[in-house]
Formats: sequence, C-alpha cells, structure tokens
Amino acid sequence: MERKLVTVAVDGSAEFTTLTAAAAAQDPAQPLHFVLGAGTYYERPFLELADYIITGAGMGQTVISAGAAGRDPWPGEARTGTFRSQTLFLGGGSARLEHLTVENTAGDGADRGQALAVYADASRVCMVDVSLHGNQDTLFTAPLPLAVRQKNGFRGPRENTPRLDTKQYYRDCEISGNIDFIFGGANAVFDHCRIVPVAHRGVTSYIAAASTPQGKPGYLFADCTVQGNSPAGSVYLGRPWRQYARVYWLDCDLSDEIIPLGWDNWSDPANEETVHFGEYGSKGPGAPKASPARAGYAALNDEASAQEMRAMLAEFRADFGAEA
Repeated sequence: MERKLVTVAVDGSAEFTTLTAAAAAQDPAQPLHFVLGAGTYYERPFLELADYIITGAGMGQTVISAGAAGRDPWPGEARTGTFRSQTLFLGGGSARLEHLTVENTAGDGADRGQALAVYADASRVCMVDVSLHGNQDTLFTAPLPLAVRQKNGFRGPRENTPRLDTKQYYRDCEISGNIDFIFGGANAVFDHCRIVPVAHRGVTSYIAAASTPQGKPGYLFADCTVQGNSPAGSVYLGRPWRQYARVYWLDCDLSDEIIPLGWDNWSDPANEETVHFGEYGSKGPGAPKASPARAGYAALNDEASAQEMRAMLAEFRADFGAEA
C-alpha cells in the first residue's frame, strides 16, 4: 500500500494544525508520512497506527510539547501516574521520527513526579536526529515489566495488555533527564547519541533503568557522549529496574559527571547476581581509567562481551539501515 503524505502546520498553512487531528483523520492501516512544519505543537498525540513516519523541520525547530506529570490529579483517581504522563505515545506497528523535538516541561521530579516525553510502544521504533527532553523518566521503551511492585503502578494504556517485545533504534539523537531517564524493557540501541544529565535537587542521577526480560538483549549505548550540567561524580550509568536488566556502553565518551562506581544495584545486592552490566572502550574523564573503582559485578573491557555488543550493533544498523 502506498504511503500517504499528510501535512501539519501550527500556522494553518497545511491540511491540519495538530498531529492529533491529522492522525485521527486517517485510516490506521494506511502507511502514513506526517510532515510537521516548524513551530511548537502544544498537544499530547496518542498514535496507534500500522506504519508511520513523522518528520519535522529540524531538532529544536519542530517541537511537540506538554507538561503532564505523575503527581497531577486524574479523573476519578488521586494521580495521573507515570504511564499516563507522556507527551507523545507511539503505538502500533512501525514508528519512525526524524528532525524534531519532543519535550515534557513538567520540571523537577521532586515537585511533579515522573513525566514522560515519549512512551515508545510500537513494535519497531526508529528515531533519527530527534531530541527528547525531560527530567524524571524522559523516555520509556516498552514493554512494561511482567509484575507491578506498587499497587496501580502501571496505570495507563498497556496496564492489562500482553508484554510484547519491541525493537528500537536511536541514531544521532539527544536525550536529556536525570532520574532513570531512559528506562523499560525494550531491545534498544542508542547509536551516536548525546546523553545529557540534567542537574536537579536530588543531585544523584541514573541514566538507564532497564527492566529487560530474562534472556533478551536489553540496551546498548554505542559511540555515545555523556555531557550535561550535573555535578561531577553524581550520575550512574545505570541501575536495574528489574533483576535481569542488561545495559552495555560501547566506545562512549563519558564526562566527569559519571560516578566512579559506575553502576547502582537499586539498593538490592541480589540484583548483582542477575544483571548484565558492562562497558568497553570508554573514554573521557568519566571512563574507568580515571575511575578505577567500578562496580565489581559489571563487565569491564571484556573482549567477549564487546564482540557480542558489536554484533548487536551491526544487526540493528543493518535492520534499520533503510530507515536511518
């Protein structure tokens, strides 16, 4: 089926003025290409489409913006919760975003709680030249964990649905936040991305909080840079949202914001026996050569692990090559 072009512009010069209206007017089975003009779109699009591309005028030029947060009230309930706070929901089959920004402006999580910029739940997600801005829980890479730890903790669009694998690829993107700002159970590669820790009142930050299902690949950060405005020695590379979390950093440039220990066990030493954390070829002031006290349960410059991660990177690049 031929891909349909749909134009959107906030100034009224296109077919639609919001992405929400543009998507609602389409056949969800039709392959779609939404082209968004420059400007700020104050909306919270919820997309459940078979195959769609969203193209903006440039990172920082086309901005999808909202400020919902987990501590906001929700009709009939005390709080919105994490998984109803997103600015943009990507569901369906295949979602590609390029040349735009998605932000959640709720602010410091100490005040507003978790606040997603993107809830990425499509079977395949590809982002190229996209910036995602937030504080706590900026990017959720579905699926959810199998079991909830806190009552009603998964309130949202996928609370009672099967936990289906997703495959996600981020290339030349910028992702900012502080507390667990890249999290979830996806198999995901972050390739040549800029990871930006944002200073906050709580000081300590965590980049990746994976909930990888047992035996799945998890997260790979490859050729990325970490540089933000957080204090030196205040940012962890990751911690396990669930016990089988897998996170690997390959050939990345790390600022002095990285805590020498590198990794956190989420206050549970038992996680150290089941997680798969590691890094290889790190450079910069936050690299292990300048920080010898890395956590002992994480692989460090292990050749076999590095080869496995390079194979994963090559497979994702090949799979998403036509899209990226």
